[in-house]
This record gives sequence, structure tokens and C-alpha cells, in this order.
Amino acid sequence: MGSRSKVLVIDSSYETCARAVSRAFSAFPLAIKGKNVIVKVNALRACNPDCEAIVTHPALLKAVIDQLEAMAPNQIIVGDSVGTESYGNSQHIFDSTGLAAAAGPYYRNLSLNLETLTLEKPFKRKVAVLKDVLDAEVYISLPKMKTHGLTMLSGAVKNNFGLLPGAQKSWYHYHSEKPELFAEILIEMFRLRPPDLVIMDGILAMEGYGPCSPEVRQVNRVLAATDAVALDAVLARMVGFRIDEVPYLRIARELGLGRTDPDDIEIEGDGSPIAGFNRPVATPESTYCYLSGVGGGKTSRAFYADRVCYRPVITAENCPPGCTACSDACPSGALKPGRPPALSSAECMLCSACMEACTHDAIRLLPDKTLRDQIK
Repeated sequence: MGSRSKVLVIDSSYETCARAVSRAFSAFPLAIKGKNVIVKVNALRACNPDCEAIVTHPALLKAVIDQLEAMAPNQIIVGDSVGTESYGNSQHIFDSTGLAAAAGPYYRNLSLNLETLTLEKPFKRKVAVLKDVLDAEVYISLPKMKTHGLTMLSGAVKNNFGLLPGAQKSWYHYHSEKPELFAEILIEMFRLRPPDLVIMDGILAMEGYGPCSPEVRQVNRVLAATDAVALDAVLARMVGFRIDEVPYLRIARELGLGRTDPDDIEIEGDGSPIAGFNRPVATPESTYCYLSGVGGGKTSRAFYADRVCYRPVITAENCPPGCTACSDACPSGALKPGRPPALSSAECMLCSACMEACTHDAIRLLPDKTLRDQIK
């Protein structure tokens, strides 16, 4: 793979993070002028980013945008696909977290521009992914520093799982059944379009059993690298994991996707272990039940089963004559124009684009009882 990978670990706060961002761009120069740039945050669900470590903080996003504007790109796009409890509600999540205000005119609902392709691993399956990310000339990823009840870490590599919009994420959670298999889809989504630069929000970090743990730790660091795998390897060491304890890092090492050996990573800054960091220690059960900080604190296959059965339910009286927004957004042709649109349930890809596209409050994503009974 050539020379060592470099990872910056920069002392910072949200008030001073513009300096950290400037340093990251200086250490890892990108050809931005005249290019189309996409910035992908972690926008899992509604929260207060000042006291919850669930989404990328708006201050870091704003600092990145300010830096990019000074570099004269042709276009800046900011977005993400939202998480399990928020499917179909991207605009609300961006508005309520302050990410939309930070993104300003550059925010785009990425779930409305999808490309279909077939993945071979861990299952052969046709999926819809965020086309804007695939097409970007420069891709900058802004993950949040988190631990995770299933994947142990939710960092730079896992931020690419957000290339799958809607309940497609739940489909992989449900069918993977064990952490090692689920790690394969994280790697496949990462390989689709590795980021050109990662700048991680580790100022207010999540510890405990993420991805929605209420436990936070003031780490006051920003991490940056062009090698996302190396950045996560440094993160693993900082929070107390060995590489072998993080399944997706094991696979990345085997495939040569980035550096994981400490001897192959140059760390500039303080990347030493954080004393007392509360990392997950309970191994997920074979029934795929694991601590997660979601709802009652446990996430099981049954939790995802409902979401695998999600289908658009359309309120006809809210659907104006002639509107085809939902069927136009549907990448699979599962929705046919009409009042209300006709649904072919078997063709639904679980992407949530229909609800994202509807501006008339006419669509809800609800479990289809027949499908749910079949799964049970």
C-alpha cells in the first residue's frame, strides 16, 4: 500500500473547531477549485447536539463549509440519509438538529436522488444508494465519534452505511443475524465510494452502547485523515479496543483497504487511550439482540422486522390531483401514478424516497401486516 497513513488528532472545542478544520485541509490538501463537492454528515435522528452525541455538530459542519467556500468549488452539497427512527423525515432531522441552518443553501435531501445497483456481499441484493455521493468529484465525510453496541465503533467507515437510505439499513440488520456478517455490508458500502477526506467530530463523543447512547464524554478532539480505516484504527485504540475486537476493521485489514497496524500509522497529536472510556463489553447475542441505547436499551431482530415490512401507506384525501412526486422519486417503479398511487409491494426497495418526496403529508411508512405475519 505504500507509505504510512497519517491521522491528525487535534485538540478543539466547538468554538475553536474552525482552526482544527483549517489544519485538516492544510495537512491533507484537496483539489477543490471548480469541483463538485459533497459533504456527508452523520444525521441519525433528532437531538440537541450541544448535549447529545448523536449527530455531527453543526459548528463543525459550518467550519467545513466556510473552508470550502474559500476554495472556489463548482458546487457544494450537504446531506445524509437518516437513521432507523427517522426514515422518510430527513428535512425534519436536519432542521431540528441545526444541521440545515449550518448547511444553508447547500443542504440537499440526498434520498431523492438514488441509483440502483447490485451488491454481492453479504447477500446478492439490489439496492438503492445515494447517487450524489457516488457522483461527487470530492467526497468529505464528517462522522461522529461513537461507540456502538453491535459494531463496537461507529466512526469513519460506518458513516458510509448512510449511503443506503431508508429501511434498507434495517433489512441488512435483520438478515445479517450476527455482527461478523453485518460488518460485511459496512465494508461493501465503504468500498462503493471511500471518502477523500474524513474530519471526525470527537469534541462531544458518545460512549456506552450506541448509536443512541445517552452517555457522552467531553473528549475535545477533532480527528482527520484521508485513510478512513486508519482513522478508525486510531479511534479504536483511543477508546480501548484492539483491532480484532472490531469486526469491520478485521475485514478491512484482510482486504487491505487501509492501515490498521500502529507501525503503519503516523499519529500527529494525542491519540493515547482515554482513561475510563465506557466502551461496549457485552458480546451481541446469537439472536442478534444487543444493547444500543435505543428505546428500552436493547435492539433485536424483532425491532428490525417491523421496519423490513415497512411500506408506504397513502392518505388519498391528502394526495392532490396530478401530483406524481412520490412515484417520480421511487427508484424501483413500485409506485405507479394515480390518486392515490398504486403500490406493488414486492417491488418496494425500502428506500423511503416516496415519503421524503411527499410535501402534502400524504404518506406514512408502516409495517404491512401480511408481510409481518409471514416473517413471524
